[in-house]
Amino acid sequence: MTAAASSSIPTRQTAFDYDRTVVAFHGTRRSTASKLVAGEPFGKSENDDDWLGHGIYFWEFAPQQAWWWAERRYGGDAAVVGSLVRLGRCIDLLDPSNADLLATAHEELDGALTAAGHSLKNNAHTHKYRDCAVFNYLFAKLQSEQFAVERPRRVRPSSAAGLPRLWQRSGIFRGAHIQLSVREPNNILAVWPVRRDGRYGKDD
Repeated sequence: MTAAASSSIPTRQTAFDYDRTVVAFHGTRRSTASKLVAGEPFGKSENDDDWLGHGIYFWEFAPQQAWWWAERRYGGDAAVVGSLVRLGRCIDLLDPSNADLLATAHEELDGALTAAGHSLKNNAHTHKYRDCAVFNYLFAKLQSEQFAVERPRRVRPSSAAGLPRLWQRSGIFRGAHIQLSVREPNNILAVWPVRRDGRYGKDD
């Protein structure tokens, strides 16, 4: 980061205060799921519209959300694996200070590109081009300052735009969830198959 932005480097209370593990779920194809359970490494998503930047995506404590996504993506070939994930150095967007950190990164990147005669690509519905660029920029800057981030964690919250309310003006939204993007594969500690009802094992 620039000298002017040095104060935005996270402290122990922000990006490095998540020394705990969570159970998370990853949707994929059946053949890939079998390989993951057998010990093969996860493939990292590196699309230019990844919501949390490049990484390995999981649904935290939400096997049914993972199944919903996998079946929409892979149809009858869908599968889900469960994983034990150590959060470690995590930009958790449930923490307001981390949201401030991300907002500062957006201002820096937008300003730098504008000064160079370029512009940030805007988001388009579910294609989060700008979000992805800002996350990747922040990760690179933090790593250059020896603050490598192992994952961002965010919630699609109870006030998320685009999610249906359970009833008129309700503060509860259908489909709210917490999503992880794992950048350090070594923080995936265990992998197992998951049935459609969320239990351990394979469906018959």
